[in-house]
Amino acid sequence: MMAMQKFINRLRRDEKGSALIETAFVAPFLVFMSLGGVEVSNMVKRQSELQNAASKAAEIIMAAAPEDDTATSAMLTGVAAKLEADTGLTTHVLGFDQDPDETKKNVAYVMRRYRCGNSKTFKKADTGCTDSTNAREFIVFLMRDDYTPVWKDFGIGETLQYRVEKSIQIA
Repeated sequence: MMAMQKFINRLRRDEKGSALIETAFVAPFLVFMSLGGVEVSNMVKRQSELQNAASKAAEIIMAAAPEDDTATSAMLTGVAAKLEADTGLTTHVLGFDQDPDETKKNVAYVMRRYRCGNSKTFKKADTGCTDSTNAREFIVFLMRDDYTPVWKDFGIGETLQYRVEKSIQIA
């Protein structure tokens, strides 16, 4: 019994290897925190990319405001190509009579819409407000994307959905 007591006392005084044991407890948490930091920065980066692409597209339209429908169509096609190049999203130009498919992901839309007076919503051309003296024409950019973080593979969290919408008045 005395030998066992001496052995336990010797282990209590011995500090060799304590740093290794402490590191073994702390290291997994540090790894997960680092992984989380990287994932969050990737999420923020993608959101910034989408916002910047929408801002650049708006700048293009503001720099060369179209004068007629032909010029508007040509400009929308060019802006759609620029959005696709900047974001990697499949980009579609929609006319007045088309609605974007809100169920699709990894897609961008460039649309012509009207806003009637002080309305908070955009309308298609066939809604009747185009004859109004206070109807204004807008170009609307809508981008939908998603990001799946690494930690979803471990059953934590879910896929992040991006939806960036920007509008600019042209008439």
